[in-house]
Amino acid sequence: MDEKSAFYLELLDRASEEIQLAENIRRVIHVLSKYISQSLEDDVQYAYIDRLDNKIYESAVINSSVRHILPFFLDNKFIAELMKLDWKVIDPRGARLLFQKLSNQDIDFETSFLIIPKKRGKFISHFSVLWGGKKLEKIEKEDIEFIKSLCNFGELKIRILIQLSEKSGLKDLKRSAFELKDLSGIGVDLTALGKEDFFGSMLLNVMGRALCKSAVIMLSTNENNTEYRVVASRGILKQYIEKLKLTNKMLIVRELKRTKDAIVVMDILDKLTEDERETINKLEAVIFVPLVSKGEVIGILTLGERMNFQPYSEKVLESIKILSNQMVMAIENSRLSNIRYAFSRYVSHQLVDNIISNPGSIKLGGEKRRVAVLFADIRSFTTMTEKMKPEDVVDLLNTYLSGLSEIVFKYEGTVDKYIGDCVMAVFGAPIAHDNDVERAIFSAIEMQVFVEDINNQREKLNQENVRIGIGINYGEVIAGNMGSMDRMDYTVIGDVVNTASRLEGLAKGGQILVTRPVYDEVKYLVEGGFVDRMTVKGKEKPIDVYEIRDLLARKYLKALEKREPYIIGHFLNIAEDAAKIAKKLSFKREDIAKLKAAAMLIDIGRIGLDEKIFNKKGKFTPKEYEIVKSHVLRGAEYAEKRLKLFKEGIEVIKYHHECYDGSGYPDGLKGDNIPLWARIVGMVDAFNALIARRPHREPVPPRKAIDMLLSNKGKCYDPELVDIYVDILREKFESSMELTTNIASEREVVDA
Repeated sequence: MDEKSAFYLELLDRASEEIQLAENIRRVIHVLSKYISQSLEDDVQYAYIDRLDNKIYESAVINSSVRHILPFFLDNKFIAELMKLDWKVIDPRGARLLFQKLSNQDIDFETSFLIIPKKRGKFISHFSVLWGGKKLEKIEKEDIEFIKSLCNFGELKIRILIQLSEKSGLKDLKRSAFELKDLSGIGVDLTALGKEDFFGSMLLNVMGRALCKSAVIMLSTNENNTEYRVVASRGILKQYIEKLKLTNKMLIVRELKRTKDAIVVMDILDKLTEDERETINKLEAVIFVPLVSKGEVIGILTLGERMNFQPYSEKVLESIKILSNQMVMAIENSRLSNIRYAFSRYVSHQLVDNIISNPGSIKLGGEKRRVAVLFADIRSFTTMTEKMKPEDVVDLLNTYLSGLSEIVFKYEGTVDKYIGDCVMAVFGAPIAHDNDVERAIFSAIEMQVFVEDINNQREKLNQENVRIGIGINYGEVIAGNMGSMDRMDYTVIGDVVNTASRLEGLAKGGQILVTRPVYDEVKYLVEGGFVDRMTVKGKEKPIDVYEIRDLLARKYLKALEKREPYIIGHFLNIAEDAAKIAKKLSFKREDIAKLKAAAMLIDIGRIGLDEKIFNKKGKFTPKEYEIVKSHVLRGAEYAEKRLKLFKEGIEVIKYHHECYDGSGYPDGLKGDNIPLWARIVGMVDAFNALIARRPHREPVPPRKAIDMLLSNKGKCYDPELVDIYVDILREKFESSMELTTNIASEREVVDA
């Protein structure tokens, strides 16, 4: 190990000890500033930006110009730009460009900022900011790795202290500090790194915990876990060990598999062969730790001598074992991510999930399913391509097919196949929703809008416009894996598929043609109507054909989606759950279609109102509350006068925020005086908002959200509807709730 790495490991150990003992956030920030300054031999300040609580925790020493800049890090525009960057660290140059792009203020750009954002999925929950030192301008990769490791550790302690302060649970501080020691590896964003950095970061984390001179990770090279090869090392020259391997023939491997526990080399040294001793010497290993997943040893971690030449204590070994478990989780997540990426380029994300969670489901055969089938095809594509260069044809097809596929996935459909310039998509298999037809219609309309955008770009280049025709049908098909055991495809077959294909052939450029079953499901949500009775190939009798021209109030829905990208998915989820409740209550099919349409329009009154108020964390001021209440009246008025919506739909929009006990708005209606449809949609809207991730908060776990629903039975929500909905939810979330229960049980065992 070189001198600089040893210096960083020593600093990391000293800093971690001080952070573990820190009793408040200010102390943690002071420690981070102190040790980062020591590492760079410069004066560097630190701030923790908490997006969840919209707070900034900064160093005690801070000048006025920087104090002026810090609030900028909580600005939504800044966060939006940050989300676009797939960077793990924003260096001073990148930070300066962000400021210049977004700020119209006279900001002190002489100050150097280093930003370390932490993403949870597609959401930035918090990040660290460093500033002040001249060394930040020319910071090296090795320095950044140390700073990231130290910040990860400090951030975890800060989050624990924030949780403790929220619960006023200072008496549990010592326990949390102890748990922090055990969990010191969690903070590293392992799966987001490249392969070498991925495992290298693991090893640096372990070495910092164990204070050892070297460490090596070896992973299994086959499914039977009979051979392990080096994937990363620290403190040992790579060329010395890259060809080494451990096999089942070696005693050390057999013992690791038998005990599933760490082994001290000295304990079995006299039983090893000469070749085994030579291999262990090359690895410079004094401790072997198995990486166990599902009862199998998938990898081996080796640790060298400690820097103080002291033996590994039980306490240190216990910490290493816990970190090894975190490694296994990270490795498995990385493998799953690679599998998902490989599959997701060809099939829907839902089908990927099915394959990963249940590999046994991949077998020949099919089952009856009710699905919506969509075909989309470029009109006169052959004629168009005759005038184009081959590479231009490929570029057009890739742009077109990629865009349409993304739209299908957005609405949780499956791209069944590509047939030249034609896309076949299925909604309802392998994952079914109670509003698969609506999802297909939303996809079709968005596809036409996407093609318009392509044409805008092509017109600038004096290229010919593209036009697509779309056909959609709904009904029963056979869905499953078709082909041979060596090569199979997940697809759907049946008359419904053939008819959808025929409709697509009849559709003109820019047109969406659908059958009567499709139109009946969505007629209250769309602008469209009857076209003609047509005879299509393969059908003896003519069929009723309808055209879908647009969504009702599409520009308003799109305006909402522009402000809140998740909102259309939220409306679809509300409509789906509302339909399930309606079926339990024996609603007529026509009324279910109306209810789903109304659920999609509940927030049209929010257009023109300040969205920051709706996303505010905490209580509204009296003025803000009046603005919030106004959206239902605005929406109902618009639906009645502009959309000419049916009576029940207007009532849903107006009354979905009324409460069963009379405490809601706008009229304080109580009990059965609240229209039934509004009672259903209001309850479903509230639940789906709870379990969804939002920019200002994390999602509530389904089990907890169900408990909250039950606690408001008879207060906010109709008791009878709550019972029906909870039964539906428990069935829907059964597997995920069982997983949560199992994890909780495991934690209880660990605590015990």
